[in-house]
Amino acid sequence: MKKKNLLLFLLIFGLSSIHAQLLWKVTGNGMKHPSYLFGTHHLISIQFLDSVPGLFKAFNECDAVIGEMIINNIDASAKIQQAAIMPDHQKIKDLLNEEQYKLVDTELKSVLKFGLKDVSIMNPTLILTMYEMEIYKKLTGFSDDKQIDSYFQTVAVTKGKKVIGLETVDQQIAVLFGTGSLERQADLLVETILRKDSILREMIQLNKLYKLGKMDELVELSKGKDNDITDMTEEEYAKLVDNRNADWLTKLPGYFKETSCFVAIGAMHLGGKNGLVKQLQKAGYKVVASK
Repeated sequence: MKKKNLLLFLLIFGLSSIHAQLLWKVTGNGMKHPSYLFGTHHLISIQFLDSVPGLFKAFNECDAVIGEMIINNIDASAKIQQAAIMPDHQKIKDLLNEEQYKLVDTELKSVLKFGLKDVSIMNPTLILTMYEMEIYKKLTGFSDDKQIDSYFQTVAVTKGKKVIGLETVDQQIAVLFGTGSLERQADLLVETILRKDSILREMIQLNKLYKLGKMDELVELSKGKDNDITDMTEEEYAKLVDNRNADWLTKLPGYFKETSCFVAIGAMHLGGKNGLVKQLQKAGYKVVASK
């Protein structure tokens, strides 16, 4: 399998015939009320939601909103900020040679207006995330501060709906900062800067596929079968997508049985043979495109 930039998926975000569909209705298996699955994308404007047929009707029907984690949590934010600092007094200069350091430092100053010295103790993944977000914004004009995932949770609280996280903050930290050694993460930072034009082209293509609801194509692109962008292994993809799906599938049936749920999670988790749509169908649920 060809490889793919891992951090692209930490920013952005499954093989049944999932074409032109982001919203799915789940019934059966003893459920008293229908629940819904909605695939989200971090780099899409909130206004895009108005174009998804039946989305707000489905949201309003449900008594609980489920996300990958509970986002608006002060303790969680503090933990993530702490995890973004490298352990054992390590600094980014310890992970890069002189040439790499100069390359990254120059690029950060050009794009983010600060250099490596200003983020010397920050995890390479965090630095890369900030960099990719900024080059994407500059290219597309994207300016939304609120992400779709947090939007649904915020509205749920105002409407008195229950908000549920499928993962703890510690599990999310493991996904954000626990993939590979610090040395590997630093290598990804360097490679992304070297190949930023290719990364940007792929970000735009992912957005296009998402807006069209073409999950099959999005999954194929994510697995790197049609591109040579560095650097995701099968093991890393499984950790980021498939293994988490398997864990969530042990929890969702209980929530579905208890109440009507609006599940808003990264679109990459919906499709593919190990995605939630296919696996819930395999478990006996009726999962159909919602209109």
